[in-house]
Amino acid sequence: MDTSQMKSLVSQIDLIRNPMMKAHHFISWYNQMIYDALSSLKEPNGSDTSTLVNFIEQRHEVPQNFRRLLSSRLRRLVQQDKLEKIENSYRIKQEVLEKTKTAATPKQKHVGPRQFPNNAYLGDTAEEAAITAAYKVAEAENKSFVAAEAAKEAERVSKMEEDSDNSLQIYKDLFDKCSHGEIVLLTA
Repeated sequence: MDTSQMKSLVSQIDLIRNPMMKAHHFISWYNQMIYDALSSLKEPNGSDTSTLVNFIEQRHEVPQNFRRLLSSRLRRLVQQDKLEKIENSYRIKQEVLEKTKTAATPKQKHVGPRQFPNNAYLGDTAEEAAITAAYKVAEAENKSFVAAEAAKEAERVSKMEEDSDNSLQIYKDLFDKCSHGEIVLLTA
């Protein structure tokens, strides 16, 4: 297991421990994919949903219901005034672009060889080291499984959130129509 896989595993474990962090992680991941796609495509009138889906699918592994999740996320970003919708296309608002350009750049971390503590226990023999390594690998595989299950659960919760957002929007539209005196017929 290389360091990038280990970092990914550690971040997944953090997400398991903190459900709010988990939800925020997935939301910011979707937002980042959308911003990357829109800024890479650079279409003056924005990009439609199909173009965004195709662009993101080429670069990332996405779930089967990704188009629906993306549509929901796009609507949410429009409501938050981070994107603007022009006909059936979306583009990043100019104010959001200016904020990201003027934001302070983070300090660069010192990148150097990683030093291990002197008190790390390595075992007395190669056999003990192998046993310790086997336990560590088994533990990491177990954590990976738990993280995958947590990701499935997060996706399920995200779908529930999207469904409830869609229902809320329908109810708001019905309320607005009824409050203006319109008659609304509902069919099953």
